[in-house]
Amino acid sequence: MMILEEITRTERTFLRHMVTIETQLYNPLYQAARDNNKPILNSAHLRTCFSDLTSINQVHKVFLERLTKKQSTWTPDQTLGDTFLLLSQRFDTYSNYLDNYPATIAIYRKNLNQNPAFWAFKEHFDRQNANRTKFFDLLVQPLKRIGTLHTLISSLLFYTSPKHSDHALLQQSSAEFSRLRDVISQTQDQYTHLTSLKQLEQEITGCPLLTDTTRGILTQLQVYRVKSVVDDSGKPHIFPLDNEFPYYQKYKLFLLDDSLMVTRVLFEVEPFGEGVRERVRFVSAAALTAVRVRNAEHENRFVLYTPQAVYLFECASAEDMRQWAEVVNVAIINAPKLVVPNIYMKPTQTMG
Repeated sequence: MMILEEITRTERTFLRHMVTIETQLYNPLYQAARDNNKPILNSAHLRTCFSDLTSINQVHKVFLERLTKKQSTWTPDQTLGDTFLLLSQRFDTYSNYLDNYPATIAIYRKNLNQNPAFWAFKEHFDRQNANRTKFFDLLVQPLKRIGTLHTLISSLLFYTSPKHSDHALLQQSSAEFSRLRDVISQTQDQYTHLTSLKQLEQEITGCPLLTDTTRGILTQLQVYRVKSVVDDSGKPHIFPLDNEFPYYQKYKLFLLDDSLMVTRVLFEVEPFGEGVRERVRFVSAAALTAVRVRNAEHENRFVLYTPQAVYLFECASAEDMRQWAEVVNVAIINAPKLVVPNIYMKPTQTMG
């Protein structure tokens, strides 16, 4: 009974968020679009941003009514799994919301930067709700609610006897909510990866297009390029005179799940200031099937072989070296097998 009370209480809180979306966001924006020659958001944008939220609101109103009825007529033989299963039959509303979510975020991003009226509307709402949920926090409440409900279902299942008629229904409900929760999580991960790639495209001077396919960033590593000459066997050699000051360039390596991007860090001195600002410039990129790495004689150094060049790099610490070796070995092994030109393929072993 206590878990049912918690479900009902949190559902009412969730619906208050949904009512806020409808009454304080959608309705004023819709009225402005209907009555004014210059709407804050046009009708097409409003449909994309709010139509699925309105449907989710209606679905959960019905869900709360069913919960309240169960609570008022509660008996030891009562079941809740059937109520959750009825809710899961309307998961299409969540699927539509997820499908439209990237377009919704794109609309908001564009209007925040190019539409002063929308920016002012959003700022006014957030200031009025200083101690409450902010504009963009409200929009993710439906996605958070599925995870919360799955946790509460799991608690019910834990305390329900396998012999009770509700046990099998709760198991089915848990499986349905788990599937939707995983879809939401995967969608969030994909969007996070995409956002990270777009940021790299903007931050790195001369960066190639990274968002042309589905890929993720595995790790990035700051290294120092060591002065060396590579012989015919692919082994780097350092001149004795260079041992005291062996570094001459700072680099950043970006390991993606299908490729490796090599960038160089450049430095800009602030005029009339004391600071030095770093700027990252693209150098080269290669498919992981065309990349090889090998330990160098120094414990913190490794050799990177790419179709464009051979580099001798040094990590800042032994821990950085260890983590890099673990990630890059697995990435090369699991990389998509592509037919690419391999110039430096003599070293067959990876880093140890």
